[in-house]
Amino acid sequence: MKLHRAIRSDWSNIAPQQRSILQRWAAGSRGIITPGNLITFIGAALVIGGLYELSEGRLISGASMIIIGRLADILDGMVADYTKTKSPVGEAVDASIDKILIIAALYVFLNKHLLPLPIGVVMAVHAVYSTGVTTVANRLHVHLHPSRAGKLGALFEWVCVGLYLLADILKQQQHPTTLAHDAALVSFGLFVIGAVWSSVNYARNIYYKKTMSS
Repeated sequence: MKLHRAIRSDWSNIAPQQRSILQRWAAGSRGIITPGNLITFIGAALVIGGLYELSEGRLISGASMIIIGRLADILDGMVADYTKTKSPVGEAVDASIDKILIIAALYVFLNKHLLPLPIGVVMAVHAVYSTGVTTVANRLHVHLHPSRAGKLGALFEWVCVGLYLLADILKQQQHPTTLAHDAALVSFGLFVIGAVWSSVNYARNIYYKKTMSS
């Protein structure tokens, strides 16, 4: 799993004349115009479109768009790594959009009763906590990088949401939903493990980095 993690820009130690055209675009735009960011934005647009479809009651088309859009969260890091265009800006864009999308998804899912309230509340609390930790880290000038546990937790979070959506689709078509619900609960449990693990590590990193710098 490529984490789209970067301490410095991939092109920063490469002479301008030796950079690829993609690295030149990235350098010229200060890390904004990169293949990874393009995929991130396309994926985000698909997820938002899918959430709109869900809000209008079109579950199958909405679910399809969300699945394709969330695959971009895996693909963007791979493309950024392959093209040597990773940067702190791309890392921040990826992390910020992840938070925005899960908050938007929780709003739609809870509003349309597509997700059990207790599970939605736990996910919402984690989203608020993650945003708060990031804000505190930025104010303390501590740079946090995405962790593997955090990425896996986010993956299982979306899988859980998707499985509950699948259960709603099956229910509409009068098919059994027990297996989908059971799988959703397992995914939720894995999300909680990843969320707790990464949250503790982020808080610990802030404490240690700030202690060492003071």
